[in-house]
Amino acid sequence: FKDITKLSQNIFIFSKFSVKFMTSHSHKELVEELNRHRVDVSKLKNTLNELDKEKESWFRKKEVLGANIKESIQKIKDDKTQRDSFTNEVKELKLKRDLLNKELPSKSSELEKLKKERDETSKSLDVKESPSRLKQQMDKLEFKIETDTISFEKEKELMKKIKALKKDYDKLSVLQESNKNVRGVIDAVRKLRRESNDFHKSIQEKARQSQVLHEDILKISDEIDKLKAEEEEAFRKFSEFRKQFHEVNSELKYKLKKIN
Repeated sequence: FKDITKLSQNIFIFSKFSVKFMTSHSHKELVEELNRHRVDVSKLKNTLNELDKEKESWFRKKEVLGANIKESIQKIKDDKTQRDSFTNEVKELKLKRDLLNKELPSKSSELEKLKKERDETSKSLDVKESPSRLKQQMDKLEFKIETDTISFEKEKELMKKIKALKKDYDKLSVLQESNKNVRGVIDAVRKLRRESNDFHKSIQEKARQSQVLHEDILKISDEIDKLKAEEEEAFRKFSEFRKQFHEVNSELKYKLKKIN
């Protein structure tokens, strides 16, 4: 009976020690596992922060590229509006220039006709003195009659000369009128040519400006294509980091849940 009692006591002591040993061992493992989770959580938080920075960086880049694309598209619209305006101005200027150019042949023909008539009139007159010279001679003779004391016969002689000079002067008046008509048409032809040249210069300048805008539109279009490619790449990167961010965030939540 004593042996049985002693054996029972030994079993009880051993059992108590075993429970204590196992409890101590489980607690140590739990602490170690908890520490590992804490290390993992810390690493995950750092990774999450880095992923968030990358994600936001690519998102901002995408937004900037999108804004640049929008601005470039608006620039193309403005350039097209200005280019079309220049194109319409060129069309209007060409119409005006062409109308002037159509008048030139008829004016040139009229000028040649007037010159020919003037030359024929000049040959038929057979007057060598100029109108101003004839007028000067007439004035001189009239002054002599009015101021000098001359005989009646001398006065008649002078009046006869004045009459002959006036006849030549009247003939030359017809020639003067012809010259006046010729000069008038010459001035008209010069004016037409000057206006036509002015229109032509304006056409060239407007066409040059239109071409500059057209080339600018092509250049910006190429830039937009490049910006769109960069925007797509930025969005792809953003989506990639966003996906990684959500994956790591889910893992972090799981680890925190286990710790708690």
